[in-house]
Amino acid sequence: MDAEAKAEAKTQKEVARRLREFTAFDDFSDDELLRIARASVRSSTSGRWPLIYEKTPSDACYILLSGEAGVYVGQDRVALLGPGEVIGESALRHGKLRSATVTTTGPAEVLRIERDNLARLLDEIPALRETMTATVARHAPMALPEQPVKPKPTHCRVDALVPTDLVERFEQVANSAGVSVSAALEDALTWWIGRNSTVEP
Repeated sequence: MDAEAKAEAKTQKEVARRLREFTAFDDFSDDELLRIARASVRSSTSGRWPLIYEKTPSDACYILLSGEAGVYVGQDRVALLGPGEVIGESALRHGKLRSATVTTTGPAEVLRIERDNLARLLDEIPALRETMTATVARHAPMALPEQPVKPKPTHCRVDALVPTDLVERFEQVANSAGVSVSAALEDALTWWIGRNSTVEP
């Protein structure tokens, strides 16, 4: 084994050791962790860096080794992910567009696993499929409680601009008839609707 191959093997073992630190990978054997390390590419960021973009095709998933990443839907941050989290696996497995943008919040280390490599790993390592299913369930947005339908109010104000003289005459006639302005207006509206409407209530 040449020097380059030895260095690569050493790096892969280091990645596998790092993965062992996370509870999400407790059920993985050392060999399975090493397979993940061999199938991935490790990279680091010195600051904020977008890993995936909302509404774009999925081509890879990520495992956060260090640092944090914010999950954004539109302009709203809906979650903050920490080390050991698997990112973007749901859209990649199901062939959907990304449902959110994920950006590191500062310096971070990530593993990138391409689509074909992930498909192979899922076939070879049952525990990986279970981990990703648990990750999706953990990050699924909580359903908001169903809001009760507000009952329609029995009365409301009429927003209309009519001549002042007409309003004054209407009020005078209502007072003379011994009824309130509201009752007289309701009666007038009911009569007008009955005369002009062709639609059943």
